[in-house]
Amino acid sequence: MEVPLFCTCTGRFEERDFLFLASVITGDQSDRAFRRFVLEREELLLVLDDERVLRAILDFCTVLNVSPWFYFYVLVRHSLKRSSLEEVALAEYLGAVLAERVPVGPFDALKGIPSGFVHSVDFLAILDQATGETRYELLVAAGNQFLVLTGIFPDYIRQREERYGAPGLAYYEGFARSSFHQASDCPVARSRGTSEVLDTLMQVLPEARRSLNRLADSLVFLAS
Repeated sequence: MEVPLFCTCTGRFEERDFLFLASVITGDQSDRAFRRFVLEREELLLVLDDERVLRAILDFCTVLNVSPWFYFYVLVRHSLKRSSLEEVALAEYLGAVLAERVPVGPFDALKGIPSGFVHSVDFLAILDQATGETRYELLVAAGNQFLVLTGIFPDYIRQREERYGAPGLAYYEGFARSSFHQASDCPVARSRGTSEVLDTLMQVLPEARRSLNRLADSLVFLAS
């Protein structure tokens, strides 16, 4: 599956990511041969699948100096692989969504309280009037938001359900799947090359969500 450029993580890696990767794989941040090796996308993806990279992130004892794009791609990719979801495009997409929507830093001690949450009824009210590119963008935004909510902040949803009778995980997961399905059918998705990844995400969303649940407790502080 081809990865849409707008949702790639690996294309946004920074210099500090490659230094970290070299230190993990070769023990030498300045290893020029390794840097040339990972210039090729296929070789980079192969290295990122190495369990040593995941372990280095999870076992790091201080603030981790890598970009959010690198950090979330590695966590998501390895978690998805454990669920037999092998499509790199899914890891690229989900990693990018988390990098953009999940701040990882000291203030995350607010413990599972997502910011910028838009209620589903508000999305529905806007979508009812939206057409064309605006509708596509809203559908993707809705799918992304509720995927993050159910994947990274499931306790927040459960607490709202218990205390206020708010919708539960199944409702928001269904909303996300419907949003991705509708977005994948939009002409805008076909023109941007995102139809396939959105449709695949809709189909595997329950397992993808559970994969995100498993990695949520692994989040650590990143350097700014």
